[in-house]
Amino acid sequence: MRFSSKLVVSLALVLSFLLLFGAQLTLAQEKKMSMDEYRAQLKDWQDREAAAKKAAEDCANAVAQVKTDLNTAQVAYDKTWAEVLAAVGTDQAGYEAYKAKVKALEAQVDGLMALSPEELFKKRDELKAAEVKLAELKKDRISALTEMQNALASIEGKIAQLKNKMPKALFDLYNVVVGDYLWKISGKKNIYANPMQWMRIYSYNKDQIKDPDLIYPKQVFKIQRECGPDEYLVAKGDYLKKIAADPKVLGDPAAWTKIYQKNKAVIGEDPQRIFPYTVLVIPRD
Repeated sequence: MRFSSKLVVSLALVLSFLLLFGAQLTLAQEKKMSMDEYRAQLKDWQDREAAAKKAAEDCANAVAQVKTDLNTAQVAYDKTWAEVLAAVGTDQAGYEAYKAKVKALEAQVDGLMALSPEELFKKRDELKAAEVKLAELKKDRISALTEMQNALASIEGKIAQLKNKMPKALFDLYNVVVGDYLWKISGKKNIYANPMQWMRIYSYNKDQIKDPDLIYPKQVFKIQRECGPDEYLVAKGDYLKKIAADPKVLGDPAAWTKIYQKNKAVIGEDPQRIFPYTVLVIPRD
């Protein structure tokens, strides 16, 4: 069945009109509201606004009260803290200064913790100085505060670890080969590059070398690189009283006999005759 173009256009226009009219009618129905309904909705909005304002006011009052309580608590805390500081003989400035010293010592010790055993050995004086600082800090009454007690205990533990980590001395090992003798070994470039230091090898390995003229292939000698805290390398012009008088050794010239007795096997029967490059063991007790 065929429809004429005019009929199709007419039907389209009618359909468009009906759709437009229906949409307008629906919109009108949606917008239509009685006065009572409007007033009820308005009151609901007003009530919500009033409730929101009341909640905001209550919140503001609560915040103000919290601030007041915090200020009161802070005043009480400050008063108590000042009394605590007074009990250990200081004030806030003194406490901060002490705390800074503890932090500085902790940083110094942490720096030593990062070193290898060999590097730590070379900085053993720094470790000893840190131990002295710790002892001084512990004498202060501020150290009684819990925070400081914990910090100092931590530092003390780290120093103990460092002392266990640090070797007693630094030395290399040398394997004796056929044809070696102490003078020759000492003169090697990778040893001391100085044959006169043969006495250093002999005295440092006295447990293995009974006669400096008799050494044997396959013996393993320790080649001292640096003196340990209880060792002393004799220099030209040294004598036992002079060595004993050194503050870094014993600090008492009369204590030379102790050094002699400790090293009699190396020195020999004549305490007045000691040779350069001899490694002496220093008695500390």
